Amino acid sequence: QNLPEGRNQLHTQCQQIVQAGNVCPGVEALQFLPLYIMGMLKSPAFRATNDISADMRTYIWMRLETLMVSQMAAYYYPRMMSLHNAPDSCGVPDEQGNVQLPDMLNLTSESMTQDGVYLLDDGDAISIWVGSAVDPGFVHAVFGAQSFDQLDPAAAEACLGTRGDALSNKVAAILRQVRADRPVPFMQHYVLRQGDPRETRFFASLIEDRTVGLQSTYSEFLTRMGYRPQQQQQQQAPPQQMPPGMRR
Repeated sequence: QNLPEGRNQLHTQCQQIVQAGNVCPGVEALQFLPLYIMGMLKSPAFRATNDISADMRTYIWMRLETLMVSQMAAYYYPRMMSLHNAPDSCGVPDEQGNVQLPDMLNLTSESMTQDGVYLLDDGDAISIWVGSAVDPGFVHAVFGAQSFDQLDPAAAEACLGTRGDALSNKVAAILRQVRADRPVPFMQHYVLRQGDPRETRFFASLIEDRTVGLQSTYSEFLTRMGYRPQQQQQQQAPPQQMPPGMRR
């Protein structure tokens, strides 16, 4: 099959499964199938854009065939967490050496602010996006720069986790835990300033937004697939609770 046929088959099968599930009680978890299918359609492996060469797409497909299910899930639905406001309980090893990570955020720009610092883990690499209004104290403690304007991504990548500051150690511990969760392959980390051309890949991974891979949000894609929340089916009224990732 060629790429358009593969995309159409994913779309059609997802729609058929979701619509069949609408008549069954207790299938709220079915909303996550469109989420992962949408992640597939927006990924470099399947998205219908010209920025992925045939050779690169072939490499991606071959690599995907070697991944475990957990790694593949991370590739299609990365996890994003904030570093600038992580609770005190995060980044501190317990007796077994495990580190509590910040809560996962929905993969949408609505989860982000310009004064934030966000880590995105797609199972292949770790991207750390730094907003232009970030606290200079955080930038100095973690990246060794005096301000956002003086932040050099390459120097920040080399400096990360080496400052010895309590905040630096906290971020370093979070990084180690993220890598420990997915030990193979070793994930390099990259620091991206807001406005950096490289941030395109970061925002392409925010699959709950409209992206270059598919001009649909998660809620729009759910609707297109024919998903109906259980409360709506039972009460014939707008649902009181929206599925995760959806916003009124």
